[in-house]
Amino acid sequence: MILKNLIIPLTLANKRKQNSLKISDYPVFYYKNKNAQQENIKFGVRILFWTGMVGHGKNFKEAFVKLCENFDLYKKNNEYVPKPWEKKELEFASDKKILENENFAVEFFDKILGTDFYKGFYSDETYLEHFYCDVDVDKQKRIKKGIIDKVKSYYNIDISNVYDFALPDVFQFIIDKKPPSISS
Repeated sequence: MILKNLIIPLTLANKRKQNSLKISDYPVFYYKNKNAQQENIKFGVRILFWTGMVGHGKNFKEAFVKLCENFDLYKKNNEYVPKPWEKKELEFASDKKILENENFAVEFFDKILGTDFYKGFYSDETYLEHFYCDVDVDKQKRIKKGIIDKVKSYYNIDISNVYDFALPDVFQFIIDKKPPSISS
């Protein structure tokens, strides 16, 4: 266990505006993941008290570089960053849009993906490729074709042009193209 930058609370870093903080202003923790099955995640570096702000790599240097990339991406996409030593909980992406069509999502997961919608968390930023991203390119192509074919068969709608969109957009495309149900 290696800790770095532990004197942060006594420095002027805490007086800086939150959007001007740098990675060097934070206490970081270096660790080796002994249970890692993949070489590219054997080493990790994370910011203490900031859940999810972590970098992984084949060595500590690579892990730190990845942490820096993640930190810079966070700064780019957020108005401010937490102060050093401020506890930062894990934030989940919104699921508002996907839940607007919850009944459809339940049906789609069951009939097309063969899984239960309620046994996972699916956000407005979930894509169909997230369900099989850990397979080789040839298998990805076969799975993509299979999902497109299942949707054609079940809904009589071609999603080829929207397949790479986020799930809420794919759902809305299918819903918009479906013929209205006939009520008796």
